[in-house]
Amino acid sequence: MSIQFTSKKVGELLKEGDLRIPSYQRPYKWNRKHIRNLFYDLRDAMGKKEYQIGSVILHENDGHLDIVDGQQRLISISLFLHLLDDLENYKGANQLLSAEFGEISCYHASENYNEWKNLTQLVGENEAKDICNFLLGNCSVSVITMPQKRLSEAFQLFDSQNNRGKSLEPHDLLKAYHLRKQDSEDEKIVEKWEQFVEDKELSLKELFDKHLFRMRRWSRGETGLTNKRYGSYLRFTEDFIDDFKGVDLNQNFPYLELYRHIENLPMSITMPIIDGSKFFEYIESAHETIKDHKDFLNERLGFSDEPEREEKNLLYPEGMLKIYNSSKGRYLKCYNLFLNICSLFADRFGKDALSKEIIETLFIWSYYPRVKSKAIYDATVGNYAADGRFRQKEVQKLFQLLSHAVTPNDFMVKIDRELFENYTVEKIIEEEKDKW
Repeated sequence: MSIQFTSKKVGELLKEGDLRIPSYQRPYKWNRKHIRNLFYDLRDAMGKKEYQIGSVILHENDGHLDIVDGQQRLISISLFLHLLDDLENYKGANQLLSAEFGEISCYHASENYNEWKNLTQLVGENEAKDICNFLLGNCSVSVITMPQKRLSEAFQLFDSQNNRGKSLEPHDLLKAYHLRKQDSEDEKIVEKWEQFVEDKELSLKELFDKHLFRMRRWSRGETGLTNKRYGSYLRFTEDFIDDFKGVDLNQNFPYLELYRHIENLPMSITMPIIDGSKFFEYIESAHETIKDHKDFLNERLGFSDEPEREEKNLLYPEGMLKIYNSSKGRYLKCYNLFLNICSLFADRFGKDALSKEIIETLFIWSYYPRVKSKAIYDATVGNYAADGRFRQKEVQKLFQLLSHAVTPNDFMVKIDRELFENYTVEKIIEEEKDKW
């Protein structure tokens, strides 16, 4: 079936009884300012025979019309209808407001309902009803309806034409994919996912882009780089979402036998991705693990006035602490290398195995490119971490080496320090003196 392009009056669209907000959508986040802008925009347009107020992208899905783009505006208009007690004639609007909302969506819906109420009181109920009737009968939206099997194209279209707000991220596509793999949708899973999206300490975008994507790729000896006309960049994009689509546990593959027989499956960062609910368990575990490892390193290497932590900090040279804690851009890429290799080590052998010797060795390897290069680019990091190349010389693929190590000692024995010129922490500090 082909893509359908139509123009519909707002009232006509909101009478569609099969409108639905899919669970992969972000929370309802329009605020009072958006409601005021819409209200006064409509008020100024009164008298026009027809007025265009944007576009909506719908996806046909098992008898429903899932809203891919336009949910913020449609929910807001439905709240206006609810205030004016006119929902009965608009089954679609009623359906939208009857959906199960999380805490964030409920908060904004309540606030915006009150804003519609305030605006109605300001202009009077009669004028408010005139504005609403103009909205429903004279205002049009461009409706793009995507067939069942073309959801990814709907997202791509949304990305390309939606300049008003945030585009869907690659992890939104993964959320949709894995929710469809489940027998039923779990509201708790969706709410927790949204909490990760909003996490200021480690957002879901950062988790995928700066950590999981890189660690999993580098552990396989793959750079994760995307070539472009001038150079290359290191970023988790739609091109890489297959990395996290995973495998159906019901597939009759011998390597999955172990995972089928363990009810509470232990999670690790580089484990095979299993689709459906296990994917969400994996993301929750990885999010907690990386935050935990980051806190652990900050406890060892972060500056603090607390006596106990100050004693731990004294184990390491002051210059090492200053480099680790520096917020200067010159260290960000090396800091990411260091955090990721330490996190993978702790994930494999436990945090207690991260001894002073190992932390310092991983620090030297991670910051060696900084002291040897005038500038560090994405290509520098990707090739150093996974391709075994740095400044046209061979270097060690430490992520891949770690993925095959059976004990911490086995890992340390196989590190060839000559490949980073037998650098020491003291030598790095000396060469970076006054730069942090």
